[in-house]
Amino acid sequence: MFLKMLSFEWRYFVRQPSFYVTGLIFFLLTFFATVSENIQIGGGGNVLYNGPFSIAQTLIIMSIFAMFLVVNFVANTATRNESTQMAELLYCKPINPVSYQLGRFFGSFAVVAVVFAMVPLGILLGTLIGGVTGWVDPERLGPTNLAHYFTAYSYLSLPTLFVLSCLFYAVAIRFRSMMAVYLVAVGVFIVYVVSGQFLSEPEYRTIAALADPFAANTFGEITRYWTMHDKNNAEIELAGVLVQNRLIWIAAAIVILAVFGRFTRKVTLRTSQKLKKDKKNTDSSIADKLNKRIDTKSSGVTTLAHIALRVRFEIRQVIFSAPFLVLGAFTIFSLVAPLIDPPGMFGTPNWPITQSMVGLIVGSTGLLMLIVLTYYSAEIVWRERNSGMGDIVDSMPVHNLTFWLSKIVAISLVIALLFLFGTGATIVNQLVKGYDNLELSQYIIRLGYVNFVPLMMSAVLAFFLQVISPNKFVGMILFVLYIISTIVLSNFGFSHNMFQFSGSPQVLYSDINGYGQFLSIHSWYMLYWLGATVILASLTYALWHRGPVQPLKARIKKVPYYLGLPGKVSVAVGLAVLVFAGSYIHYNTRILNEYVVEDDALDLQADYEKTYVKYAQDEIPTIVKTHAKVDIFPAERRINATADITVKNTSDKAIERFMVAKPQFTQQWNVVIEGGKLGEADDKFDVAWFEFSEPLKPGESRQGELSVERAHQGFTDGNNDLAVNFNGTFVNNYSLFPAFGYQEGVQLQDRHERRKRDLEPVKRANKLEEEQFYNESFFGKGVGFIDFEATISTSEDQFAIAPGYLQSETVENGRRTFHYKMDAPMVNFYSIMSAKLSAKKESYKGINIEIYYHEDHHMNVDRMIESVKDSIDYFTENFGPYQHKQMRIIEFPGYRSFAQSFANTVPYSERIGFITDLRDPENIDPVYYVTAHEVAHQWWGHQVGAANVQGSAIISESLSQYSALMVMEKKYGPEKIRKFLKYELDSYLRGRSVEILEEMPLMRSENQSYIHYRKGSVVMMSLKDRLGEERLNASLRNFLSAYKYQSAPYPTTKDLLAYITADANEQEYAFVSGVFEHITLYDLKTESVEVVDREDGLFDINIVIQAALKRADGQGMETEHEFEDMVDIGAFSDDPEDLSSDNFVQYLSKHLIKSGKNTITLTLKERPKYVGVDPFVKLVDRDSADNIYRL
Repeated sequence: MFLKMLSFEWRYFVRQPSFYVTGLIFFLLTFFATVSENIQIGGGGNVLYNGPFSIAQTLIIMSIFAMFLVVNFVANTATRNESTQMAELLYCKPINPVSYQLGRFFGSFAVVAVVFAMVPLGILLGTLIGGVTGWVDPERLGPTNLAHYFTAYSYLSLPTLFVLSCLFYAVAIRFRSMMAVYLVAVGVFIVYVVSGQFLSEPEYRTIAALADPFAANTFGEITRYWTMHDKNNAEIELAGVLVQNRLIWIAAAIVILAVFGRFTRKVTLRTSQKLKKDKKNTDSSIADKLNKRIDTKSSGVTTLAHIALRVRFEIRQVIFSAPFLVLGAFTIFSLVAPLIDPPGMFGTPNWPITQSMVGLIVGSTGLLMLIVLTYYSAEIVWRERNSGMGDIVDSMPVHNLTFWLSKIVAISLVIALLFLFGTGATIVNQLVKGYDNLELSQYIIRLGYVNFVPLMMSAVLAFFLQVISPNKFVGMILFVLYIISTIVLSNFGFSHNMFQFSGSPQVLYSDINGYGQFLSIHSWYMLYWLGATVILASLTYALWHRGPVQPLKARIKKVPYYLGLPGKVSVAVGLAVLVFAGSYIHYNTRILNEYVVEDDALDLQADYEKTYVKYAQDEIPTIVKTHAKVDIFPAERRINATADITVKNTSDKAIERFMVAKPQFTQQWNVVIEGGKLGEADDKFDVAWFEFSEPLKPGESRQGELSVERAHQGFTDGNNDLAVNFNGTFVNNYSLFPAFGYQEGVQLQDRHERRKRDLEPVKRANKLEEEQFYNESFFGKGVGFIDFEATISTSEDQFAIAPGYLQSETVENGRRTFHYKMDAPMVNFYSIMSAKLSAKKESYKGINIEIYYHEDHHMNVDRMIESVKDSIDYFTENFGPYQHKQMRIIEFPGYRSFAQSFANTVPYSERIGFITDLRDPENIDPVYYVTAHEVAHQWWGHQVGAANVQGSAIISESLSQYSALMVMEKKYGPEKIRKFLKYELDSYLRGRSVEILEEMPLMRSENQSYIHYRKGSVVMMSLKDRLGEERLNASLRNFLSAYKYQSAPYPTTKDLLAYITADANEQEYAFVSGVFEHITLYDLKTESVEVVDREDGLFDINIVIQAALKRADGQGMETEHEFEDMVDIGAFSDDPEDLSSDNFVQYLSKHLIKSGKNTITLTLKERPKYVGVDPFVKLVDRDSADNIYRL
């Protein structure tokens, strides 16, 4: 019986079109994802497409989508007898329930396994065919190893498919309803998504790894810190947490199947109590109805009455149904995790401001809305025909408009209610968290107009595709293909939003700048697509299927008849609107402004490099003095600016000519310098040559002027100027004024794109040993210290700020003018800002501290002022005096998310810091930290620069990281820094796992943020622990004093290292060298802890520690080295990660730790709860999670 049923199920499904269609879909998805550069599921960076990591990652992601594949085949098997009404005939036979059910189950499971095998097959053929045809860069492929595919499929996919099959088969057998299975499937997905967000924190990773039925978190935990070498070579092993996860879930699946799969009793028919009851009720009511006399009179055909009646019917069918309730629950639950435990900087959440809440709703429901449109457009359009009532309903004297409009209203209501559910959930969250500035208009405009309207237009398209399709499944496939085409078409140059149905440029929102120019641009696109929607709606109405089945060709012939005069007028009006709005959009985006597709832009970058890279090392004049005169017109989003400059030839060669780059978004520009003129511009690359009639000699200075007009004509399709705004203009001198010399920032960075265009590998940084670059600042050639002055005018209701001290402020003719002058040298890198903001000002030790902020973002202003004060105190005491008499922090629109330190001026994005919620004392204080970091740049970056070679960011960024951490340590205590350093260490280890070229040692960092920020924090704090705070700070103070404002030459990390190790002994030098000059990784683990109670009341703590030291190359290949060093051992009465705990350190001291197994015994007065090695993350440990042992 078992084999017969297994064979029957197999033969049944392989004869079904769904078997081949589903298999083909899974194959094509992974095949095209493999050969396409724009869609990557498992690969990326330097990860090989056919490497073990990429294959496994792809299979895991596809396994989540395979949940509905299992429902289609396995649950279909379990319910087929009831759905085909064969149960009565079948169950009268003497069937062995165990053999019968197991045969059916494993038959359908075999089908699922074979269909899903198309995924690894798609990857395999994609890499083989892509490699031969050139679709895939050969460097993205390694040797084909079938073992990689087999192990990933066997260890990851098959167990997951088995678990899902057991669950859904048991549910289907228990409830004998496909609807119940769909509800459970959606419920599983909801629980999985929500729990995944709750368990994403480091302390829950092991639980998440064991509890994940798809093994995504399990695989993530195994490979969390895999380097590129590991990802491309390491085999996936069925061991550790992976084998535990697989065994747990297989056992759970077997139990579920055994308990609910009806294996222990005979199969039976469903009881008919309800049918008997319904029959009795029917019989008793017939007599009552016969005794009633009903008098009625037809009122004729009333279209409005029919529409109202039909709308109510469609709403009841849609809204009061299980699928809608599930969708509503999914909408709310998808928001639960990010609302209860919202992501934020270093785990600290932001205040639930409305702009963030609206963005959360849109982001959480984006995929859901596409599913709703696909599913409901099919169900609503085809409901009558699928129920067998189509011919009866169609025979009624009801206008086609009634059916079409009522169904559109129904699906519109579904989407509107889902948005409403999300809005309700976020508003409740805002109120619960004490935020009452709800700004309901944002919900209405951004959800209702910006997002809901385009979805309604897409609904009309979905209806049209259903109407022209022979059945609902074809219509669903056509709509899915349309969604895919919106992604694929961009590869062929159709990325303009005029080719993306209901598409428009992104509507950005800022509390400071509101909707800016973006809402009006969106409105023009909506008008354009409204015309197209009216045309589609009219055609849908004319092609609506009425009566017996008619082929599409026959219905098309009758379109003019069914359209009639009103329909033809609608089409004509729609076409007129489409042409008018489309012409206006085309005029703005392609005539007034330039639109360049991505491939053309990449080609242009490559051509620029090929044409001009030979001039990259040409000498250019250095600006040594600037008076910027900037007129800002916020209402027009326009800037007129000139800069009176003094240039100097700081090189040892005469300069005859140099290249000048035109600023972006600039219509008119010019460069004037004594003894020369600007030549004809190369409009293709927006560059020109400035030629001296008399060469600029070494050491010679000349006067000059830069001038620009930054203005905007019409609007663009994306590529907006985010720096010049109605409120909150923030632009720096390099983006405002013409730039001298070859622009390396224009070069292509992606090595695969470079190879496609025959470009040499990009040079990320000059070598540390290349002394010819020591006279160049890390900002680039020709950038040094300047004397600075600025005169800025803006509208009367705004203020304007630039570095320097305010000399005067005047108001004349509706314009407010500010004059600033700096009293000390500053780096030629400055900002110009204009905004209407609130301000808070304080004076501290002769230094004016000013914070400019949006009136609704006042929450953390006092914390910023506190951080500025503490930072200036610590940095002045330990590194030297603050060179300015003021420090200003200015909030700018959140289109860009960063803070940036200019001379005595720090622009600070509204998305960070200002809206951080600091009420929970257990959280890290990112506001205090970021502010301290930016203040530290006044020393590291503005007083001392760095040469334009490897490691330059260590001097500016790593030293600023250390300085900020020391200020935090003084405020919160050394124990509180542990959580911060764990985040930094985790970010570094994850960063090196996605390195696109080569990881470098700390002192040779090549603008690699995960190194100079994240690793830099940990290393500098480890140096402080090893050398002592006073000694390290003295070294840094001497270093700064030696190179303060020095530009000939600038210092390098070799100089920094020399100062740090000036008085180091042999062991200290070896340690510093290890963390600076090598990629050094420790692997420390507290293996076991035993507590022995002594008779004298003390406790002996026996600790076993495993230790290793490894050094890696740039690709992550690690080699183990012997080591012997002093490492912290700690004992605690509470969790060291709990920032709210006080006085929890019972013991902390250094002990000699060697490679291999170490046994250490401590004697304490109290029994500890936590014991560990390197508990405060002072070393770069490749897995710090196992350092602490909980008793």
